Amino acid sequence: MMKKKWVQLNMKEQIKISTMLRERYINFIVENKRKPSKDERRVIAGNVYLEIQEVGCEVSDNEICKYFESKVSKYDKSIEKMDLY
Repeated sequence: MMKKKWVQLNMKEQIKISTMLRERYINFIVENKRKPSKDERRVIAGNVYLEIQEVGCEVSDNEICKYFESKVSKYDKSIEKMDLY
């Protein structure tokens, strides 16, 4: 089966994946009192990829990584407002 690009996912799938990435990013910061490194961000994205594969969402891990990296600065701005670390 062909893997979908991010824009080909339906809105429900995009929201689910986006929420999972954001929650895991914030959880990492809360648990470690620091932002994740690039390698640690790849692990976060990889774990989300594995989870969504289990529920049958066909998107490539590269698409998830690209989306996640594009959102990190937005996540950081919202986290700074929350004063988590």
